[in-house]
Amino acid sequence: MNQRTEPPDPDDLGLRSQVLGGLPIVNAVTDRLGLPALLAGALADGDARVKVSAAAAIRLVTANLVLGREPLYGLGEWAARYDPTLLGLSTEEVSVLNDDRVGRALEALFDADRASLLTTVVLRAVSEFTIDTDQLHNDSTSISVHGLYRDAVGTARGGQPTPVITFGHSKDHRPDLKQLVWILTVSADGAVPLAYRLTDGNTVDDPTHVPTWEGLVGLLGPHRLPLRRGLQAVLTSGDGPYRPPRWPVRHRDAPLPRRGRRVPRAPADPRPALDRSRPPPRGAAR
Repeated sequence: MNQRTEPPDPDDLGLRSQVLGGLPIVNAVTDRLGLPALLAGALADGDARVKVSAAAAIRLVTANLVLGREPLYGLGEWAARYDPTLLGLSTEEVSVLNDDRVGRALEALFDADRASLLTTVVLRAVSEFTIDTDQLHNDSTSISVHGLYRDAVGTARGGQPTPVITFGHSKDHRPDLKQLVWILTVSADGAVPLAYRLTDGNTVDDPTHVPTWEGLVGLLGPHRLPLRRGLQAVLTSGDGPYRPPRWPVRHRDAPLPRRGRRVPRAPADPRPALDRSRPPPRGAAR
């Protein structure tokens, strides 16, 4: 005999709303890359007192960079709106998130073998998503910072060099701010980032191309980048290394053109001019 189940008391029910957003899409990509397992292997935690692992925190930062771009102090509040399982966290881990814990995770990432980690991620992306690497685009930009950063003078940390935060040519047109220089190479197929470098704030572009080229050859193989000699020829001349002209730091410092300045004519075409007054001979192409 079936027993009737009494409906629950409405006073015992509650409503909990959580956001999914774009997390299922982000997780689908990171899972195909194997990013959670790679981070866990590169950022192993040896302290049992750690409440949020470094790998979980970096995974959270990655998702936030794609979806939210919140500052470190706002990650806890941002994560609390989402289903914690989609962030790779438990409810308890979300409740203890703060900028100190995430900052320590970022320090652990800096001290890890980031070159091997990034190389593995890039090669998996190329293979998993069939990215065409026959054509690449490379450029650099300046990242301005606010503050003095007196200690950012290139002192090595854990045997690894650190970039110098200093004044340089500002592509943001903020010569009053210190900066870093960010060099990025992406594929023409989908603009997928393949390689990056962070250099001193006063680095100019011309000496960065050959090291970037060599790094890409090591990553993708010489069969993908066969024009190494051609690049070297562009960057050098018979008189020594190529040196680009020095331009004013600010547009308003550039001299204005003088009135009446004559623009030089283009060189004459050495080929004989075509006489269109006579008809072409029979059988000639028109």
